[in-house]
Amino acid sequence: MTIPGTGYDIHLAVAEGGNCGYFDFTAQHNVTMWRWLIAATFVSEMKRDNGTTTVTEPDGSASQVAIYSNGKAGIVVYPFSERLAMANNIEGAMIERYGSEEGAEKAIVFYQAMLDVEAGELTSFGRETLAELHDHFISDLQQKGWPEMPLTH
Repeated sequence: MTIPGTGYDIHLAVAEGGNCGYFDFTAQHNVTMWRWLIAATFVSEMKRDNGTTTVTEPDGSASQVAIYSNGKAGIVVYPFSERLAMANNIEGAMIERYGSEEGAEKAIVFYQAMLDVEAGELTSFGRETLAELHDHFISDLQQKGWPEMPLTH
């Protein structure tokens, strides 16, 4: 797989260490690795396909952030929020239905179907799954508006 970037290099080094037997991956370690890889690939594809926009962060700094667009509406996508959305919506559903261990195993199989490892890109299933997830987020925002910011005391 040839995907540029330090994060990918670190990810692949950890995966290689597991493959060489330097440590044992649990199902949860594996699901975390797959989640990271799919989220990073999705963000990279969104940057390539839709570009980036400048976002002012809460601390006042500016960041270049990838954009998801369904052709009618769009939202910015951050790697962390992608991983969180996948953990909550994909893994959460699997664990709720099958329990912790079997749910993690099924999530791994699901994630493997989302990524073409040889090509280093999402499969059509992966793109469709994440598009559906983001379209639901956009729909929620359009219907309910932005959630209120929590108060800090």
